Amino acid sequence: MKVESKQPRKQRKALYNYKNHNRSKLLSTRVADFLRDEYGIKRLPLRVGDQVRVCRGEFKDFEGEVLEITKNLRCKIKECTFEKTDGTQFHPTIHIANLVISKFTKEKKMDPWRANMIERKALYGFYEEELKAPKKEKEVEK
Repeated sequence: MKVESKQPRKQRKALYNYKNHNRSKLLSTRVADFLRDEYGIKRLPLRVGDQVRVCRGEFKDFEGEVLEITKNLRCKIKECTFEKTDGTQFHPTIHIANLVISKFTKEKKMDPWRANMIERKALYGFYEEELKAPKKEKEVEK
């Protein structure tokens, strides 16, 4: 969905009115290096229950489970909490671009839709070609 305007209010309105099949592209997040090598993918849509690591911001290097994904591309993480002055704790929202998926949902088996998505993306194969290509070593002239 393309938004013709540069005005922030219209950009926000378009973001809120995205349909779900378009929103999943916006919700895609980087995958950790060890999972990237194992599955051959770079990005994957975030889901509730995934284990993520925060890369930027006040909660940098925190790891935790995704509790909720809000409509404005932010999510709440179980281990990231603030304490209010009255003593109650709450989970602040963190933008999805600041996260890296470190473990998929804690279910025993992977969701079949997600497994198909991973298989399809790995077959598409941009990242796979980078892995298989031999690295060229620089020759040192003597």
